[in-house]
Amino acid sequence: MLDQIVKRVAMRNPRALSRTIMEMVAEGTIAPGTRMPTVRAVGQALGMSTASVAAAWHELVDWRVLETRRRGGTVVLGPALAPRATRYDVMMKASEGIPLNLGHLTPDPAILPPLQRAFMAALASPGINEATPTPISLPLRQAVAPLWPFQPQSMMATHGGIAAAELALATTVRPGDRVIVDQPTISRILDICESLGVKPVPVTYRDGGPDLDELSRALKQRPAAFLYQPVGNHPTGFSVTPAWIESAAALIGDSHMPVIELVQTPLLHQRPWLSLGAKLPRSVIHVHSYNFFAGTDMRLAVAGGSDYYIDRMWQRLTFSSGWVSHILQDALAFQLSDPVAKAEVADYVALCRSRHARMLSALRAVGFDLPETDGPAIWLPVPDEYVITNQLTSRGVVVHPGSYFSVTPLESDHVLINGTALNGNQDDIARLIRSIFTNWD
Repeated sequence: MLDQIVKRVAMRNPRALSRTIMEMVAEGTIAPGTRMPTVRAVGQALGMSTASVAAAWHELVDWRVLETRRRGGTVVLGPALAPRATRYDVMMKASEGIPLNLGHLTPDPAILPPLQRAFMAALASPGINEATPTPISLPLRQAVAPLWPFQPQSMMATHGGIAAAELALATTVRPGDRVIVDQPTISRILDICESLGVKPVPVTYRDGGPDLDELSRALKQRPAAFLYQPVGNHPTGFSVTPAWIESAAALIGDSHMPVIELVQTPLLHQRPWLSLGAKLPRSVIHVHSYNFFAGTDMRLAVAGGSDYYIDRMWQRLTFSSGWVSHILQDALAFQLSDPVAKAEVADYVALCRSRHARMLSALRAVGFDLPETDGPAIWLPVPDEYVITNQLTSRGVVVHPGSYFSVTPLESDHVLINGTALNGNQDDIARLIRSIFTNWD
């Protein structure tokens, strides 16, 4: 095998070596389970330093082509697989064929505001089909400006809040970097960190904001970015306070580190203006996602803040023509600015808040101790997350275990519930959840 590797490596550098091994594994020349030659032996055969061979091996381990075992040497696992959103895939599969999904924080399509007038207005805009794309359409920028918690240096539209967070990270971090994240956090943020090869450093989100002592310790690890949710943390529902903003800004200071703020449901919260942007305007990328208010097929978000970081995100999109259609942007602008549409959105928000309050009340009535939050998430403390998820699944109800949303084990078990999903039957579901643990005990 070593002779074959030597014959096929065109250039003596780590990238050429790792690509050659990938090709040989993919075509079956090197079979899964094969024990690879030592780094020293490969280096001597190729005339490369052991450091260069080790760098190639490290890349192959990252791609899950090789695995290094303590006493078993380096073994071939199989062909390189495309990075997968593991948590997202598991959550999707867990809900297949289950009648009642209370785990996904998606809007109820039966109550979403109508979009017909918004699209008719957008299609009549003279700006559609312009040859030169822009980061954000003028109507959308004007519509979101009153909602922004600080004066942004630059703004752009993206295909949803998660897409904005992924784009912000992809343009600011490199494999091996550390990224501070709130814990618990959005499961797909953890999937994104894995796909980018960065190490998430968790900071516990408590009522009032991410733990400041933990944040201080995390900042000493020289992270490449800080990604958190200032308002309506998913899944706890907690938000930061003005006092937290002051303290966190002092801790971060002039660190030249991007701070990515993701707000999943900005219109649902009583205090959406909380942000580090006013304190750290050169560092903050603030994101408002509007999927929850316009539906999953109109996936749209706006990122605004530092012109340096927003420009990096925009330039990345220009390579793939990945910018957002002006039709979608102007339709959202209509929903946020037209008086009739704004009233319909306000009615929808009021109904979501009412449903969330009823679900909270029903769970409290059967003995669960829950803080007051705006929703849509309810972070329910339970004795055993797997007992509750498995038992509810067997009864046709999906909730998600708290471990999907954490880097390290949480202080106690929880499950995630979408408090806005039910149009009635909140009392029945609450009693069902309580009965599982009553019978289990």
